Amino acid sequence: MAPRILMQLMAMMLALVRTLFADKANLAIENLALRQQLVVLQRKTPRPRLDDFDRAFWAVLKEQFASWADALIIVKPETVIGWHKHRFQGFWRRKSLLGPGRPRIPQQHVDFIKRISGDHPEYGEDRIALELELKLGIRHSAATIRKYMVKGIGPGRARSPQAWSTFLKNQASAIWTCDFCIQRTVKFTALYIFVIMELGSRKVMHINVTQHPTQDWVRQQIRTAMYEKQPKFLLHDNDGMFGQLGKAVSTEVGGKKVSCRSALDVWLAETQGIRGIPTPYHAPNAQAHIERFNGSLRRELLDHILVWNESQLRVTTAEYVRWHNSGRVHQGIQGIPDPDPELAKPRPVNGRLVARPVLGGLHHDYRIAA
Repeated sequence: MAPRILMQLMAMMLALVRTLFADKANLAIENLALRQQLVVLQRKTPRPRLDDFDRAFWAVLKEQFASWADALIIVKPETVIGWHKHRFQGFWRRKSLLGPGRPRIPQQHVDFIKRISGDHPEYGEDRIALELELKLGIRHSAATIRKYMVKGIGPGRARSPQAWSTFLKNQASAIWTCDFCIQRTVKFTALYIFVIMELGSRKVMHINVTQHPTQDWVRQQIRTAMYEKQPKFLLHDNDGMFGQLGKAVSTEVGGKKVSCRSALDVWLAETQGIRGIPTPYHAPNAQAHIERFNGSLRRELLDHILVWNESQLRVTTAEYVRWHNSGRVHQGIQGIPDPDPELAKPRPVNGRLVARPVLGGLHHDYRIAA
């Protein structure tokens, strides 16, 4: 007989006893409870074990008999309360499974999510959602992605708007930003990585490596980056590599007088017609976008390789930038800086997930193949 039916029969029996013998009901129920425990103790085992019938008996008795705890000897009252809660939870769990609920996503999508999150535990649900939507044509919410991830990273806090961030947002399409990143070789030689990024698209316009950075070398890198396209502003920090003047000087850009704090700003204004914008003092977040790229470059590449010389670092960083521009999704822009044209082609129906290795398999470029 099913435990549910047994519980109903016991409840009816106890209710009948209380109705017919109101004066002797408590004594009769207490006697029944003691006899039930005696049966349990007489079982031929070193330690008497309670079965489902015993648990159901006490769960029903708890609801029908006010002094049930006084008659309880073999277990604690808290144990019986726990049984009752477990039964109650199981009842509602089974009942909820009978309803329609939210449909499960296709198993293929689940496998994709597990594959990507398993290959890269450092990816958050937002990045995986972008990866699936922009490159595989699969759209799911971040909550759904987090449900099926092997590992997940919680969402970050939103940053309050400020005047500087408002300027960067409004002028993002006309601003480029540059910065240096230092990497040590196995012989502890310092190599300087110079990066120029377009702020609006997050596209890295130029990257190069040198052991001896000079102002002339920096200017040549800027000329190379601006061969086909030129920004209105170039954002940089107050690194001495840019020739800090110590005292601001005035020069003319587009017929307007502007103040310059470094030799780089003067050169940009006079030869390129670009306004150099040094970051405010004591404002480490003013270069947040390119600092974020430098951090990604270090976490996703430099921390995983041994750098032997300048040429090796130049080749590996160039390959990373190619993937960064054409295949890596970016949460800041909800897209890819310069997507591979292949991503715009129709995707095959019911295709299989293909992982193209990047940097020898350190990362993967996920696509759908027939």
